[in-house]
Amino acid sequence: MASISDAIGVIRQAESDADSIVEEANKKSTEMIQEARAKVDSEIEAAKLEAQDQAKHMLLAKEEEAGKEAVIITNQSESNIKESLRGSENNVDAAADVIIETVL
Repeated sequence: MASISDAIGVIRQAESDADSIVEEANKKSTEMIQEARAKVDSEIEAAKLEAQDQAKHMLLAKEEEAGKEAVIITNQSESNIKESLRGSENNVDAAADVIIETVL
């Protein structure tokens, strides 16, 4: 009977060892999952910051471009206004000449 008792003891020890191995594996698995989550969270945060930085640079570039276009449009508008005023002044002189010729 000693051999059956020894066999049962060996089986119980094997079960205990297996339980310890499973428990250790679960601990390691939990640690790995936590490390992976922390790494992913860090990478996501870094990606968000990079995206915000790129968006800021794009916005500044577009604002600069819009400012340059506004200057060009303003200069063209001023030039067109001056040309229109010169044309109007010429028409005033011509109209005055017609009125003077008609009245006199």
